[in-house]
Amino acid sequence: MIVASHLWIGGAETVIQHLAESIDRRRFNVTVCCLKQRGTVGDELARRGIEIISLSDDGKTDYFSFRKLLKVLLAERIDVVHTHTTHALVDSCLCSFVMPRLKIVHTFHFGNYPHTSPRILWMERLGARIADRLVAVGEVQRKQIQSVYGLRDDRIGTVYNGVPIRSSQGDPGFRQTIGAEHSVLIGTIATFIPQKGLTYLLDVAKAIRDSGRKAVFAIVGEGPLRRELEAKRDQLGLQGVVVFTGWVNNAAEMALPTFDIFFQPSLWEAMSMVILEAMACGKPVVATAVGENDFIIEDGVSGLLVQPKAVEEMAAALGRLIDDAALRVRLGQEARQKIERRFTVQHMVCDYETVYEELMR
Repeated sequence: MIVASHLWIGGAETVIQHLAESIDRRRFNVTVCCLKQRGTVGDELARRGIEIISLSDDGKTDYFSFRKLLKVLLAERIDVVHTHTTHALVDSCLCSFVMPRLKIVHTFHFGNYPHTSPRILWMERLGARIADRLVAVGEVQRKQIQSVYGLRDDRIGTVYNGVPIRSSQGDPGFRQTIGAEHSVLIGTIATFIPQKGLTYLLDVAKAIRDSGRKAVFAIVGEGPLRRELEAKRDQLGLQGVVVFTGWVNNAAEMALPTFDIFFQPSLWEAMSMVILEAMACGKPVVATAVGENDFIIEDGVSGLLVQPKAVEEMAAALGRLIDDAALRVRLGQEARQKIERRFTVQHMVCDYETVYEELMR
């Protein structure tokens, strides 16, 4: 059983979706359980015939949700629980005291240790001592977690995130809708939170506009900073240059393939699913050298890396790609080949299947 707090759109939720859809059903029976609302990703999984169990419909935190989870685990006769959020980890560990044969796998998706709340650190430290197998999504993250929680090398392994190799051309009307038919389209897909560095994207967009280059920036997503970001866009006079599209259904298939360049100005990441998706689409990527980005992207070969908050450096990298269509093609081709070699859904699922089988021996 895969367990998470919810299944709204996000990197961890995308991993869950790919895992639930692609696991070998001849060997594994898969159920997905949400401690709160099942969300957009959960709805999509349900439409594809995957069993989704939601323990609450109101989205509020239930401090006794482990009791509901325990009933489900017993009723479904679950052997292995794979948790992807702190809440799910703690609840599953509590259930294991009643179900001592239950095996727990936990994947960490946060990428900025130790900079999270003391409460989260305390709960994860507790869960890390009870879970049977701990998984990081990259080596930088794994070393952070080991340092913060004092874990031995044999207590935590690494399974790299993976994405599908897509052939979609995207929504043919997307570029027209945002007024980018005759401009280079630079896009990003993100939740509007400080981590994503979108305020710096606006500064970069101004620098590109002031340089005389013709480009449109599409920011796909939603979040608590939307009004603040829109106000800054208007203050900078970037109406028509920067377009906030809101969430786009199946953005990785509908919006992402229409981009000429993918740009991610994040302040920190673990292993970014959306960068992997952009590379799998054959898009040239400009991204900050944080988390696993410099492992995924070979600077100058399969993308361009820049420093966080470095507006001039970011603008220069994007300017190179705007001016050089051949470079965009070359970097995009190399990016896709990099994903095909190591970061596909099949690679990720195979690694997790090995983890599950080892636990059941």
